[in-house]
Amino acid sequence: MKKTALAFLLGFCFLSAHAEQDPWTALNQEAKRHLINLINIDTSLPEPDEISAARYLYKELNKHQIDWDIFIPNKGRANLMARIKGSDPSKKPLLLISHLDTAPAAEGWSYPPFKATVENGNIYGLGATDAKNYTAAYLALFTWLKDQEIFPQRDIIFLATSGEESGSETGILWLGGEHWDKINAGFALNEGGGIIKNKGGTDIIFAEASTKMYMNVKVTAYGTGVHSSMPVNDNAVYLLSQALAKIAAYDPPAKITSTARAFFKAIAPLQDEDGRTTINFLLSGSPQNQDSAAEIMALDPFFRSQLKDTLNPTILSASKDTGSTGGEASAVINVRLLPESDPDEFFENLKKLFEGNENISLEILERPQTPFPAPMDGTDELFASISKTAGKLLPNAITVPGMSPASGDNEFLRKKGVITYGLGPDMDPLADNTAHTPDEFISEQDFFNQLRFISGIVFDFAYGKDLLPLTPLNTLPTNDTATN
Repeated sequence: MKKTALAFLLGFCFLSAHAEQDPWTALNQEAKRHLINLINIDTSLPEPDEISAARYLYKELNKHQIDWDIFIPNKGRANLMARIKGSDPSKKPLLLISHLDTAPAAEGWSYPPFKATVENGNIYGLGATDAKNYTAAYLALFTWLKDQEIFPQRDIIFLATSGEESGSETGILWLGGEHWDKINAGFALNEGGGIIKNKGGTDIIFAEASTKMYMNVKVTAYGTGVHSSMPVNDNAVYLLSQALAKIAAYDPPAKITSTARAFFKAIAPLQDEDGRTTINFLLSGSPQNQDSAAEIMALDPFFRSQLKDTLNPTILSASKDTGSTGGEASAVINVRLLPESDPDEFFENLKKLFEGNENISLEILERPQTPFPAPMDGTDELFASISKTAGKLLPNAITVPGMSPASGDNEFLRKKGVITYGLGPDMDPLADNTAHTPDEFISEQDFFNQLRFISGIVFDFAYGKDLLPLTPLNTLPTNDTATN
C-alpha cells in the first residue's frame, strides 16, 4: 500500500514538473479554440455577421467575469471592447486591436472558407491570417491575464472592431469620432508586421511603423457600342486595354522616406557585398547613384513597395451581353502611395498620360485622408518592449520599424496620437501571404509563435516582468488540441 501511494506521489510530482516545463500549453489550446470558432462565424463582406462574432467574444469574457462594452453603428455591425485596469493611472493604456470582418471569400477554395479545417499542421479558413488570428490570440491572453489576478501597471484594452476591410467607417473611424473618450489609448498593437525568416541568416522582426496611403482611381474608355457581329476599331475594351498598357508602363519616381531609410540601413549588414553596395548608394550616394540604386532595388516587388508609389488594376467592367459590345469599359486601379506623396499631384501626373485622348477619362473613387500621420520612429517605450521581447524569443534577429505596403486601422490610431505598431506571425512578403486568397491559412507553429510574441510584449510593457517563461521560439507545446 505504501509503495502504491509512493508511486502515485512520484507520478503526480513528475506530471506537475512536466506541466511546469510547458506552461504555454493551455494558453495555446485556448487561442487555437478561439481561432477555430471565430473562423466558423461568417463575417465576410458585403454583409459581415459581426454581431455573432461579438456575441462569441462577450460570452467568453463573461466566463472570466470581465466587463465589456459593445458599440453598434448600425444593424449587424459591432465593435466590442473590454479593459483590465492598471495600478498606475499616469501610464497610458495599451490597446490590443483587431477587426472582426473579413474580405469576401475568393473563388477557388478547396477547403470550406467558413468552417475551420486543421490539417497538415495548418489552420485553414477565411480570416486565419486577416485578422481572426489576432482576435483569438488577444482574447486568450486577455482572459488568462484576468485570471492571474495580478494588476498590470497600465490599463490593457481589448478592442475588436467593425468594417476594417471596407474603410473602417463602422469601426475605428466611427469609434474615434463617437466613443474615443471610452478608449483613449496611448499605445497600440495591431496587425501589419511579422517575422521575416531568412534561411541560413538573420531573421528580421518587421514592426509596422507606417503604411502606404490607399487610393482608388477609375479609368473609363468610351467607344462605339455595336452588335458583336459588326466589329469596330474603337471597341471600348480595346481602348481600355491600351490605356491599361500605358498605366502598366508608367514608372513613378523613387522616393526615400524616413521609414524606408531606417529599414534599409538596418538590413544592410545582412546583405552580400553587392547588396550592401547598392544600399549604400541608395542612402548616401550622389543623386544619380541613388536613382540607379533605387531602380535596381525596385526590381524586387517588396523593395519596390518601399520606394515607389504603386498601381494595380483590380476590377474590370464592360458589356454583360455576349452578343454586343458596350460603349464603355472601365477598370479600377488600386494605388498605394508613399506617406510623403501628394495624392492630387499623383492623379494629375496619371491624367497626363492621356492628354488629348477624349476616349479616356479618369476619376478618383477613393482619396486618402490627408495630412497623413507621421510614422513611428522606433524611439518610444513600446518599440523598446518589442525589441526586448524579440531578443528573448529570437536572440539573433534584428528588430526594425518598417512601412507596410498595405493600409488599415493603424493610420487612424496614429492620427489620434496613439503610438502604434503592427506585428504578426512569420511572413514572407511575396510567397506565403495568403490573406484575401483561396485557402487562407496560418500554420499552427506560426500562430503559437505569434501568441508568444504578443504575450511577451504585453508582459514587459504592461507588467514590467515576464508572467510566463520566454525562451527561444522552436516547437509547439505538447498535447496541443483544441475543441469547441
